[in-house]
Amino acid sequence: MFNRITSLGVALGRQLTLQNLQGELATLTSEVSSGKKADPSRELGVGVSVLYKLYTDVQQGDAIRSVGTMAGQRLETMQTALSSTGKLLGSMATVGLQAVNISPPGSQAIVATQARDTIASLATLLNTQVDGEAVFAGTDSGKAPMLPSSVGLAGIRAVLDASNAGLPLDETDVPALLTGMNDLFNVTVGPPPALSYENLFYTSSSKTGGAPSQIRIGAGETLNYDVRGDNPGFKEAFQALSLMSLLDAKTATGVDMLDEDAKALVLEKANSLLGKAQSLLTTVAGELGVKQQRLESVSDIQDKAVTAATAQINTLEGVDYYTASDRISSLEIQLKATYSITAKLSDLSLVNYLR
Repeated sequence: MFNRITSLGVALGRQLTLQNLQGELATLTSEVSSGKKADPSRELGVGVSVLYKLYTDVQQGDAIRSVGTMAGQRLETMQTALSSTGKLLGSMATVGLQAVNISPPGSQAIVATQARDTIASLATLLNTQVDGEAVFAGTDSGKAPMLPSSVGLAGIRAVLDASNAGLPLDETDVPALLTGMNDLFNVTVGPPPALSYENLFYTSSSKTGGAPSQIRIGAGETLNYDVRGDNPGFKEAFQALSLMSLLDAKTATGVDMLDEDAKALVLEKANSLLGKAQSLLTTVAGELGVKQQRLESVSDIQDKAVTAATAQINTLEGVDYYTASDRISSLEIQLKATYSITAKLSDLSLVNYLR
């Protein structure tokens, strides 16, 4: 009796076979439809770690690409601002030289007016933001780094007022004025005083030479750059423009605060500083351009790495259409045969079975 297979056992076994065939057919049909294996990790076995590593590489690569794209926008915006700065300073240099060499009537007043306008324009450029972050504020990018130009101009006038004692300055008084202006723009020791570039123009807590701005370009690798509103090139530019802005300064009684000889010396110093500022900022733009090229190169490498890893994932997870189609055909034949046998057996009676 124990060696005889009961009809119930045969039926259960056949039902299990049908379920397995149907399940496999459904899985293969889904795989062929999607182009992806239903459970690639099962087929890979111990090699599944390779698949997980590829997914990790793609995720990291996508994150780095995203950061790189945003950083690229920041660097491009900074370059645009530096280009605009160069044009403004170039225009001021032309006006300043014309005032020295041609000296048409009222030219010094024109220089002073344009200098004040240029200071305001530079402050606006240095407050440029990308996605709500000030690009020239260093690591303290949550707020605008530059104060309104009126604050700085008021401080510059205070330096002039402190040097003339209510009397017009002549050429003998100019060295003291230039020293006071130089001290304002070049504080090197201790906290900056009230009349300083840090308190009149650039107020960000992130200073040049401190922790640089960083861009993640790979695992454990960063690209650093440091172009802030207190860069020496910007300081030289603001100092030159500040000196030029004083050329039309007057006392309370309407008298020029600088006589003609004093104006000539101040304008000469301003033109010299302006040329130095242009040179420094040209170097800054060039160095920033090198960073941009490096970032573009890394981005290209990341793109290729992500593309390669994605292709490998597709290979590991992809379905072999020919093999899957052959298997589907084979399963359909098996299912038809099983259904046919089941149908014939269901027609058998106990009498037929006993025969």
